[in-house]
Amino acid sequence: MRRQRGVALVVALLVVALAMLLVAALLDAGELTRARLRNGWRAEQSRQLLGGLEAWAAAGLLADLRASGPVDGFGEAWARPMPPLELPGARIEGRLRDLGGCFNVNALAPGGSTDPRALRRFARLLRALQLPRALASQAADYIDADASVQDGGAEDDAYAGARTANAALLDAGELRRLPAMTGDAWQALAPLLCALPTDQRLNLNTAPAVLWLTLDDAITPAMAQRLARGDGAMYPDLAAVRRALQREGAPVPDLSACAVGSRYFQAEATIVADGIAFGYRSQLQRLPDRVRVIARTRGGLRREPRP
Repeated sequence: MRRQRGVALVVALLVVALAMLLVAALLDAGELTRARLRNGWRAEQSRQLLGGLEAWAAAGLLADLRASGPVDGFGEAWARPMPPLELPGARIEGRLRDLGGCFNVNALAPGGSTDPRALRRFARLLRALQLPRALASQAADYIDADASVQDGGAEDDAYAGARTANAALLDAGELRRLPAMTGDAWQALAPLLCALPTDQRLNLNTAPAVLWLTLDDAITPAMAQRLARGDGAMYPDLAAVRRALQREGAPVPDLSACAVGSRYFQAEATIVADGIAFGYRSQLQRLPDRVRVIARTRGGLRREPRP
């Protein structure tokens, strides 16, 4: 009799333990479902807020185009950050970044053929940053369509288990693969590089001083600092740039790769939803009558170099 009661007690304990395990599993499943729903809500809310930021950016860029034409500088309304917007359970902060004020790596090989002038400009940038000259040739080889190795360059054989792009880049970050590229070199170059269609020329109204050094060997760092525009003044046209160079006593270089305005911008957003921060970037192309979204990415935002 006692043995039967002992067996019954053990069975009862097992039933209770199994019941507790079942309840715990149900609670875990319920919490997992709630977490999925919560994350889905955050993502959807962030997408909606990003759409609002893109609409704000588009309206500002088109208004600027109507007001001042194809001239863009830091003193204009589009360059001021969007006031933080507080919403129930969310906050969004945004700004626009001009992509014309950086070195467009796709200019190294427009149409698949290396442009010697762009190669020289990139070499000057590397010299100003005290980085290996071979990076210029390697970058050109990485983008151009042929398999010929330039002096100091690198084609497919230099990339173990990989190949060069042999095409225009979508992200300048691909150049981190170059054989001569180190972490420190990329950290110095990253804020100054972009990968855009080759119809975007270097906007001298937003280019930092170091990119002015790429125009000609005779331009000194002191000259570049004086030539670079700050938050107020803008060059209205390239004729004004030529006059400024002449006042500095510098030879007027070929400015065919330069401009005083931009076609491509980046809308950058920091969205805090349910206490969690998300970073978003939208690459925008400004056309005469509309603004087109080219790409959207999620991730950290980088600092824009200023003159």
